[in-house]
Amino acid sequence: MKKHQIQGWWDDEPAPHLEVTLSSGEKFDVIVDSGYSGTLMLPFRRIERLGLEKYGHTYHRLANGASIRTATYSGEILWFGQKLSLLIQANETDEGLLGTELFQGCKVELDPDANVVSFRKKPARRR
Repeated sequence: MKKHQIQGWWDDEPAPHLEVTLSSGEKFDVIVDSGYSGTLMLPFRRIERLGLEKYGHTYHRLANGASIRTATYSGEILWFGQKLSLLIQANETDEGLLGTELFQGCKVELDPDANVVSFRKKPARRR
């Protein structure tokens, strides 16, 4: 079954959240972060527990201008009901982040007043 919409929620901060599912079936909460240009960032402890295969390293520029190096791992998530292979970056915090690379092909609605966090898959373009 193909899903065409993924819905999340707002916390008390307020920060938008989604539940992401690995292809193994494990589910986890991530913050939707429009300032993060990657796909997915997870706490290193969780990546270690999942046993994901290390891919390499990448560099990121933070909002304060600093550049940091992060370890990168290969993984698979279910995205709109389909398996999606991606690179997952590790962080030293307890929070997972969903970045703007996963916004591609989606209409994203973030409305804290209405408690709406919604990703809708756009129809495929005809060529």
